[in-house]
Amino acid sequence: MQTPVSEGRITRGRLAIVVTITVWACYITYTIIQQFIAGHAYTVRLAIEAIVYMLVVTGLAASAIAYLITRIGYFYRVRGHQRAPRIMLDEFIGGKTPSVTVLVPSYQEDERTNRTTLLSAALQEYPGLRVTLLIDDPRAPKTRAARDMLLAARALPGKIEAELKVPYHRVSNAFASFDEQVRYRGGYLVVVEDMRRLADEYRFASDWLLDLGAEQEMVDHTDTFFVEHILQPLAVELGQISAALHKGADEQVALPLARMNQLYKRLLAIFDVQITSFERKKYVSLSHEPNKAMNLNSYIGLMGGAYQEISTPMGTALVTAGPNRADLVVPNPDYVLTLDADSVLLPEYALRLVHLLEQGAYAQHAVAQTPYSAYPGSATRIERISGATTDVQYIVHQGMTHYGATFWVGANAVLRKKALDEICEVSYEGDWEIKRYIQDRTVIEDTESTIDLGVRGWSLHNYPERLAYSATPPDFGSLCIQRQRWANGGLLILSRLKDQFRAKTKREDKNRFGEYFLRVNYMASIFWSSVCLVVMLAYPFNNELLNPILLLVSVPYFLMMAADLKHLGYKRSDMLRIYGFNLILLPVNLSGSIASLLQLLTGEKSAFKRTPKVRNRTTAATSYLILPLALIVLCVYTVWRDVELHQWNNLVFAGLNLILSLYAMIAFVGLGNTVVDLVTHLRDWLIRPVTPKKAKGKKSQKKAAATAAPAPTVGDWATVLHYRHEHGATAGQTTVRLQRTDAGTWKADKSSSSQAHSFEEFSFFTVFQPIYNMINGHVVGYEALTRFADGSNPREGLAAAAERGVHIALDAALVQAAIASSTSLPNGTWLAVNVSPDLLSRPHELAPLLAQSRRPLIVEVSGTPPRELAQLGGIRVAVDDLGAGYETLALLEGLRPTFLKLGVDSLQGVENETARQAAIRALVDFAEQHGCTVIAEGIETAAQRDALVACGVPFGQGFYLGKPVPVERVLSGVGGW
Repeated sequence: MQTPVSEGRITRGRLAIVVTITVWACYITYTIIQQFIAGHAYTVRLAIEAIVYMLVVTGLAASAIAYLITRIGYFYRVRGHQRAPRIMLDEFIGGKTPSVTVLVPSYQEDERTNRTTLLSAALQEYPGLRVTLLIDDPRAPKTRAARDMLLAARALPGKIEAELKVPYHRVSNAFASFDEQVRYRGGYLVVVEDMRRLADEYRFASDWLLDLGAEQEMVDHTDTFFVEHILQPLAVELGQISAALHKGADEQVALPLARMNQLYKRLLAIFDVQITSFERKKYVSLSHEPNKAMNLNSYIGLMGGAYQEISTPMGTALVTAGPNRADLVVPNPDYVLTLDADSVLLPEYALRLVHLLEQGAYAQHAVAQTPYSAYPGSATRIERISGATTDVQYIVHQGMTHYGATFWVGANAVLRKKALDEICEVSYEGDWEIKRYIQDRTVIEDTESTIDLGVRGWSLHNYPERLAYSATPPDFGSLCIQRQRWANGGLLILSRLKDQFRAKTKREDKNRFGEYFLRVNYMASIFWSSVCLVVMLAYPFNNELLNPILLLVSVPYFLMMAADLKHLGYKRSDMLRIYGFNLILLPVNLSGSIASLLQLLTGEKSAFKRTPKVRNRTTAATSYLILPLALIVLCVYTVWRDVELHQWNNLVFAGLNLILSLYAMIAFVGLGNTVVDLVTHLRDWLIRPVTPKKAKGKKSQKKAAATAAPAPTVGDWATVLHYRHEHGATAGQTTVRLQRTDAGTWKADKSSSSQAHSFEEFSFFTVFQPIYNMINGHVVGYEALTRFADGSNPREGLAAAAERGVHIALDAALVQAAIASSTSLPNGTWLAVNVSPDLLSRPHELAPLLAQSRRPLIVEVSGTPPRELAQLGGIRVAVDDLGAGYETLALLEGLRPTFLKLGVDSLQGVENETARQAAIRALVDFAEQHGCTVIAEGIETAAQRDALVACGVPFGQGFYLGKPVPVERVLSGVGGW
């Protein structure tokens, strides 16, 4: 429960806002009069200095005012908060509750950390809970420690679920026995012995929780918190209920049946949980982007489906399957609860937030959360001060909700699945569909998703109680990584506020200045505050600009923060420590902001740097050590210069910065740690590991010549070494080796040579895209397409082969592999293969390859077909349209192809442009008159398909109808319409 806020505290907070704004306005007015009206800024330089200085003061004052405003909002919310009584929550549990799935993204966390987080999630007082540990560790660990972490993470869910099954089965059996006895008595009578048996169950559960706490490995203050604030309070409460039930029974009082059922269901809800794990990196069909957002997105995208594991040339993939043959079934919950692996929840978190979201007044709220707090009892100074800033941010986030400016803070949240579906974006990596619910364009993904939800009319809510706690980095190195990530992204998202503004205007919702002021401050204040502070520290401004009245702008801010720290359990003097702490973090914050600006300019996504979770210390980056030291040197120089020039106003500011930054460097980083880290970086720079070079002597050349494979024959074009492996990562993959002589020419005969040979290797596999009869929905054929094993674009692979002069040989190998793979395709369908003009111009070499096909074959030709095509004889041809003009009609009349393929350009706007529809109808009629059938390519929507059918186009293909898939997925019925 929050401590009640006194009226005096609120009054002092309002006064601080008034004083800050008044002093700022007075200073700006005085400076304008002094510098520009009185003429003190008599040079261009002095005028620029005055303008810049006023902008700096305004930027810092704006951040101070934003904090003072949000804390007032926090006071109002705490004072007006009415928590739902326990009896209402028990009634909620006793009814039909919405389904909830807890997702815990984890990356190389030790077993103790994962266990604590999973237990805090599993012991939520919520029935039918599903908890899934999303393991994101590398699947091929490079060290024994990493391997042990991965194996422990995989085994942990089963261990915890087995532990919880003991109390669950006992309570479940007791509830079933109680229900049976009540029905035996007529269905309503409860006796005193029922009360005693229920009391025994509560006592057993209480003792079980206490025993669980006694078994907890106590390493640091996070373990102490878990035992003392989660397990023990829950055990004590259950023990109190047990004692109350016994006391009622002693007085011969029997509770009503409905209340007994509620108490049984509450006890069951604590232990009723299913715990599993999932590894997205096991599957090539899911994103492997190295960030938490895509770890969550990968699993959320599977919700509501049944999937089968299949082997592809690139690895194991998940494809949709019927329930009877599914390897993985993922339920579609009503709510998704996300929880970082270094965080814990109090037992009522899920129950209170879901109960809140189920109320009618919160039907349009997509996210409910309680911003996380820092674990109390930190062991190190830096962890304690960092935790203080976290707890101050809790006040800020709660206050922002009062003004409708809530941001999703990603450490924990209850998310309405319906809202996530609305903001889902679909993209493709190769042929795999990738769903994004939580944006990963920036490394503060939850902030951008907040804007996405706001654009679609959803609201967010911060529940005004401390129900979630998260770990703070214990050393300067890991803290730098975390804070640099926090500073990176806000500037990129800032421009998206206009989308929310327009959407609210369109919905006729009111756009309030306070909301956007706080949102802008939240996303950009790290940047502008850091820049302003650096400018004030580094540039020797005119002494007249530093007026004593300026100090009063910041005094209310620091006094109120000191009062808030005292209220949160810290010292008032910690306000000065936080200031010094922020001084040495200036390079960190600026580097994050600069990374945002670089991404804005280049479009290249910033790398996601995970916060290390290690018990020993993380080495800090060189720049994060040298720049704070440079800041201290600058402050020393400024103090010396101010004393020499008798600039006493500047001296106060410079001296304060010197003392606090020097203290922060000693207390939070440590002089010894600084020296060790700098020496380590210097050593790594001077001494680099050298990889031994491969020998290039004559002996190795002779050995290579002796082991060289014989050259392929004319017309064979490639030696297929591995084709259609049934198991492993290369299943279905084809590797061709094309021989080249020392002179650089490529050989295609069997003549032996004693000279050395080199080989060019291309690894690829064939996928098939279905071609549909759009009238009856049946598959009539498949187009064979190539995918290179290294993930490169097929056009790039063929272009690279052309540069080496082996494109004809490689193209023949692709055709041969496609025909060989097609033997497993369904009977009654034809195969279309793409053949390059260069290979078509060699019909005597192409004809033997095409003759290997055991099914009807279509040769697809790009551009104008070569004259040699006629020598193939009897081969059906498909040509691409050359536009809706004379060229296409002349091609149809002259070549008489079997099929004409309409490209994507010809389909643009076909669903609503009547002129394009008329042109396509005319083309279809002309093609039919010349014995040609039209196939539409690139159909991506149902509207396109329907419009084409109306125009008389019989056949079609495209992602909407069916994606290109390996032959195994064709046989599984995947990828079709």
